[in-house]
Amino acid sequence: MMIEQAGSRMALAMAGAIAIVLGTILIPTSWVQAASLRRGGVSVSATGGDSADTFFSSYFDFGTGSTVDNILRLENPTSTNGNICAMIYVFDAREEMGECCGCLLTPNQMLDGSVKQMIGTQEWAVAPGVPVRGVLQIVSALPNASALSNKGNVCSPSQPYIATPTLNGWITHVQTVSAVPGLTEVSLTDNGSTDATEGPFLINLCGEIIGNGTGAGICVCPPSSDD
Repeated sequence: MMIEQAGSRMALAMAGAIAIVLGTILIPTSWVQAASLRRGGVSVSATGGDSADTFFSSYFDFGTGSTVDNILRLENPTSTNGNICAMIYVFDAREEMGECCGCLLTPNQMLDGSVKQMIGTQEWAVAPGVPVRGVLQIVSALPNASALSNKGNVCSPSQPYIATPTLNGWITHVQTVSAVPGLTEVSLTDNGSTDATEGPFLINLCGEIIGNGTGAGICVCPPSSDD
């Protein structure tokens, strides 16, 4: 799903549509205002927890060509804290969140999959569409939702959660240096924990982009390595 942006990028809500003053362009109200998807654009009333070694990040870059992809691997290496959720938040290169999802990992389980498939082709919530590069932010947390009320998923990135170790993660990038293509796998950057601003920001903003019920803004969890 995409939105048109013009002038100050602020849209005026009108019955069933948003009119952007650039001629007569009408946009469905299910689309999200991009100006609100940047840091500082939403309230920060929820809490994400502040446990150390729970906040990870990396970039993704698809470069050029339809076959270029990145691979994300996530692991719950121990049963110490039981089942763990990977709360994933996807930003484009303009710092706008376009998708989020919560992915359950049982003890010793690994999720392993294409970042392109995780983002998809139709689910991105802001213009100008699915990005070719951007940032993944991932919080390791305890399950926080009822499977009955959350479509079978006990991991909700849009609801308050308790940030808890011990998630591990890696990402494989495709890189071309001096016309020589190659693959580079690196660990996700361990940022310690989210601060009092970033944690609630991720939760609230995720709630904004998926709260309209259209299905946009929800990424697809990488499949289990056992699948």
